[in-house]
Amino acid sequence: MITLLTSNAAKYAPFADQLERLRIQLESPKAPLPEIQTLDFAEALAAKARRAAERFGRAVLVDDAGLTLEAYPSFPGPLSSVVIQALGVAGLRRLLAGLSERGAMECHIGGWFNGVLRSWSGRVQGHLNFSKPPADPKMILTEIFVPETPSPAGALSHRERALAALANDIFELHLDANTRDGEPNRSERSGQCVFCDELEDETVSVFGEILGDRLASRIVYEDEHFVVMPPLGEFMEGGLLLLARPHIPSFAFLPDQLYEHLERLLGAIGRALTQFYEARPLVFEHGPASQWSKGGCCVDHAHLNIFPARVDVHPHLAARMSLRVDSLAALARFRPAEFGYLFVQENDGSRRVYDGRDAPAQLVRRIVTSALGRPERGDWRDYPGCDELIATCKALRGRICL
Repeated sequence: MITLLTSNAAKYAPFADQLERLRIQLESPKAPLPEIQTLDFAEALAAKARRAAERFGRAVLVDDAGLTLEAYPSFPGPLSSVVIQALGVAGLRRLLAGLSERGAMECHIGGWFNGVLRSWSGRVQGHLNFSKPPADPKMILTEIFVPETPSPAGALSHRERALAALANDIFELHLDANTRDGEPNRSERSGQCVFCDELEDETVSVFGEILGDRLASRIVYEDEHFVVMPPLGEFMEGGLLLLARPHIPSFAFLPDQLYEHLERLLGAIGRALTQFYEARPLVFEHGPASQWSKGGCCVDHAHLNIFPARVDVHPHLAARMSLRVDSLAALARFRPAEFGYLFVQENDGSRRVYDGRDAPAQLVRRIVTSALGRPERGDWRDYPGCDELIATCKALRGRICL
């Protein structure tokens, strides 16, 4: 979790669900953070964020919000609470007598990360309405400021917009902040691994038990680093698994020098599937990023699922934190992370990594099978897909060439 310090948690109450999704916890500082007297939001936020990081021994989020008046540019800005306390609503009204009552509410959220301020802002235009006295002395501006765009009761769009801006970068902040010292053993194997068993001896594997009398091997490509074969539970012909030959928990733990090889192999598989099945493949991995947090994958051994299925997965995962990535090598960032991940390469080649927290086993598989109109094939145990597996082996063996 990332901490957001605030002395008034009520102002974030309308955004409780969003904060939960972003894994942000509110905390009230035990003692007020020193605030410098300035009309510059960035300067005020930087000072507060730096002091908060010093106090907590790590980067935490802080916020600063306030009103800027059209009649007095930049004022009161970061000094809004002081000015409101000193003048009151009546004094503020007198200050604007004969002048424009228009202005803007601004919210700035920031943290002191690696010696620099990172910040996210939201701003909304509106006007002050003095016709009704505010009922809550802690939420005066919320009650007298009328935004041009509608907002939920008790909330102002400036804070909503600042949180939306933060949401674009929050996954990356978690990766930077929520790490542990050291890295787990990449090749550590806890208990039995069905993939390792099969690679060692296909005759005594789960595959051998199910299909050994019909097919001696399901491997369609192999080299010293990777193995490609159709999965048990083949819900459509053409589906493949790309496995790391050594036992590693996910492709986040692939040795760095092998990512280029993995990219070339994935490209070769894509060309073969496109040529034979006339569909650019969908690729996904559900893996634990570390030994501290197991993912929801069925087998804790690095494997990419590859299917010639025309399905747009992102709309089904959009509510999760995500990060766009350009290369498979970017998965290495997840080695020390506390949480598992979902990697998805869409049919158009775009790639995202999603927060894998609380993701059930076979989540993406279930999304795909439902989109294809085959929800009954969502669990490989319910649909072993033996005929499709054999057909895939016959179609693709010898067709994947680097």
